[in-house]
Amino acid sequence: MIRCLRFTHFLFCLLLINFSSYAAIGNADSLAQLKQQYLNIQQANLDKPTIYPNDIYPLIEKLKQNKRFTVVKAGTSYLGKPIYHITVGNGPRKVFMWSQMHGDEPTATGSLFDFINYIDAPENQAWFNRWKEQLTIHMVPMVNPDGAKLRQRFNAQGIDINRDAKRLQTPEGRMLNQLADQIKPEFGFNLHDQGRFYSVGTTENPATISVLAPAFNDAKDISGSRKSAMQLIGLINESIQQLYPNHVGRYDDTYSYRAFGDLFSSKGIATTLIESGGHHDDPHRQVARWLTFMSLVQSIDIIKDKRYENESLAKHDAIPMNKSRGLVDLLLKNVTVNNDYLIDMSIYLGRDFNQGKVSEIGDISHGVAYMTVDMSDYQLLAPKAYTVTKPLTLTDTTYKQLLQKGYNYFVDKQSLLTIETDLPVITKKRQSMPEVPQRGQAASFIFTQEGKPKLAIIGKANIALD
Repeated sequence: MIRCLRFTHFLFCLLLINFSSYAAIGNADSLAQLKQQYLNIQQANLDKPTIYPNDIYPLIEKLKQNKRFTVVKAGTSYLGKPIYHITVGNGPRKVFMWSQMHGDEPTATGSLFDFINYIDAPENQAWFNRWKEQLTIHMVPMVNPDGAKLRQRFNAQGIDINRDAKRLQTPEGRMLNQLADQIKPEFGFNLHDQGRFYSVGTTENPATISVLAPAFNDAKDISGSRKSAMQLIGLINESIQQLYPNHVGRYDDTYSYRAFGDLFSSKGIATTLIESGGHHDDPHRQVARWLTFMSLVQSIDIIKDKRYENESLAKHDAIPMNKSRGLVDLLLKNVTVNNDYLIDMSIYLGRDFNQGKVSEIGDISHGVAYMTVDMSDYQLLAPKAYTVTKPLTLTDTTYKQLLQKGYNYFVDKQSLLTIETDLPVITKKRQSMPEVPQRGQAASFIFTQEGKPKLAIIGKANIALD
């Protein structure tokens, strides 16, 4: 709490209180303070790779009792699940935010509930009072509940909602379009996840956040509203650079006729796409969740004060383009096979990081990865199956003992194997591991030094066998 002890300090305290009520754009100290508060208000139980409708429905029911917010059912999904529209503030300038249009892209749904908690926090009353009579914020925190339940991009019709902006054959798409026409927002925030393999330009950095001010025609003309979105993006990036330099990429702005961002841009909505991507040691994208939350908080201040109006587009244009497939999960370099030839191998760890498969073999010396291991000092041991013929319990100890003997997978026809280790275990119903590495095979390898097994790499696990 800021306390003014003397009347002569009155003006200074007014300035200090006003400054402390929001995080200054691009100010590292203020952003650090915002991060500390974020850790206290972050919505629990949304830090996971999948957010289901039943994860957010209790939060919405609770929010209905909060007089600061208005919650109404905006529509229903194809399978009849409710889709909710949350409103806060009373101002004439409208801001519209929506998330999880793709059911398997949940990160920003967590960010929106964090943002709601931040708005409602007692210590942020002064910040809320700054804009509540000027802005009204509209939020739809899960556009595609059917897809979320099914853990898939598409809705229950099998349609990509974000490619239904013109035909409007999905109830979810019709609902979103009707809300935009009803609200007539000045600014829109289209919140998505992107593949974790996007990099920032040609760098080795993952694009933890990617941004776009979508075009509204093939010529990529810059209207007044699109210019505002680009100016806003430049300021958002300026703040993120203070915390995670060189981790923001920009999407190509080729006009996409069927997409909602492009449609809303054509309606004169200053639309900003924010995509949550990967970061090192962050399988559940909590870094991107925090940065999306931070971007929303800062955007409210920028929009309220119209700070974007005098910003040069150079800040936006300086953001590097993101590069698709610029990264891999795991890269094993300089692997010697049968004392005969040298390869690199890239490993894909699956959507949930629990299924390692070989995605590429050959010369990947140019490649970059979240984790790179140089195998120059090792020899790759040919795969060896342990056939389970009687009940076997794998603990950490028994598993490592078998790995030390060169067994890197288990043939278990009768389900006799009990797994009591947290280390990844490869099991098969028949002996099928190829003699030399092949694309698509399970990532389970044992490496030797001087003929003795020294290291096992199974999925993402790096297991010392000394």
